[in-house]
Amino acid sequence: MTTQDLPEVLKQLRVVRRADFDLDLTNHIRELLSKARNEEDISLLRSELFFELQRHKHFDEAFQQLQAEVQRAPDDPYPSLSLAEHFHYYDINLEESLRYIALAIKKAKIDGTFMYQSLGVQARLAIETGRWELLEETLHALTSYEHTPGNADVFPESDFLERIPLGAVTSLSIDAYQKRLNYLRSIKYSTFSGAGVAADGA
Repeated sequence: MTTQDLPEVLKQLRVVRRADFDLDLTNHIRELLSKARNEEDISLLRSELFFELQRHKHFDEAFQQLQAEVQRAPDDPYPSLSLAEHFHYYDINLEESLRYIALAIKKAKIDGTFMYQSLGVQARLAIETGRWELLEETLHALTSYEHTPGNADVFPESDFLERIPLGAVTSLSIDAYQKRLNYLRSIKYSTFSGAGVAADGA
């Protein structure tokens, strides 16, 4: 399989999933992986395999595969982030999820990627587990973080703000983060290219 083939292969996978969501495509994806010849294709197909294992509740194998990703790239925050989300949404264990997201954040501080995404996950977990001091720290980290354009990440998230119980954290922390979000939106900030306003004037 060549790189040119992969977009069509992935498109076909998603068509089949939509047609029959209960169909287990794990072995088919493994076969595709065995034919992949470059790292980008292999990485994309591994992601498809993780999702397939998770959605069919093959949790032990999904965990082993994700652990192998950590071993392949021990300094990359994304595999630890993926493990945090594995225990958050699939094989649910919020304490394990908190442990892995803390590791992801530690790596992101050095690597410079996926910090916004990791902090967003930690904020949701802090709310779900009632860790209000951790949530306060996370809001402060989100507010003060200076992202480097081009480093892989999501735009800072806000969906969890409405789920914070009144009085759980200081209104100053929430207001400061909301102000930061409004500023980034006002300059059309992109984690790929930086400030859209500056880019338009370049």
